Amino acid sequence: MRLTLPEQSDVLLLQECRKDNTRAYDVLFNRYSGKLYYYALKYIRNEAQAEEAMMDLMFWLWDKRHQLDPDIQLAPYLFRAMKHAVIKVLTRHQTETLPLDFAHETAVEDAANRLRENELSELYHEKLNSLSQQRQKVFRLSRHDDLSHAEIAKEMNLSLFTVKNHIKASLTFFRTELKDYIDITSVIILIFIS
Repeated sequence: MRLTLPEQSDVLLLQECRKDNTRAYDVLFNRYSGKLYYYALKYIRNEAQAEEAMMDLMFWLWDKRHQLDPDIQLAPYLFRAMKHAVIKVLTRHQTETLPLDFAHETAVEDAANRLRENELSELYHEKLNSLSQQRQKVFRLSRHDDLSHAEIAKEMNLSLFTVKNHIKASLTFFRTELKDYIDITSVIILIFIS
């Protein structure tokens, strides 16, 4: 027996949304909008602002439906996104106060993130320093000093092929060495590769 849309899992509904099925989106909207609204209202304490934050998030979900990871755990993802939306609303309206339990939870999370970022930064520099001197210099010139491959080749008197190989090998090394930090590795790669 085939399940009706309201009985489908979030994963299947998101698949349907990617096919531009607005009825599947309506099911997700009905499933989460009330919960997200009350979550926001608990902290914002302004019905209009809580509703606006919830609506913005749900419209964002529809707009980004093609870019979301197919295996995303939608409920935790939406509530994390709503938490950030709440913080944004509260900082925009600084005359209101942040509830103590939410502020504490946010402060603890921020401290943990900073600690993890510091730990990862130290680990990154430790691994960077373990590269051969030439590979390390090529990588630093590329990722830290934003030099092009051609500029590095000229400065270090190397072939363009050698520069590309050093960078490729370095990135492979970092991906392997930082695999336990895979969620943050992509951030580091964006920071140093962009």
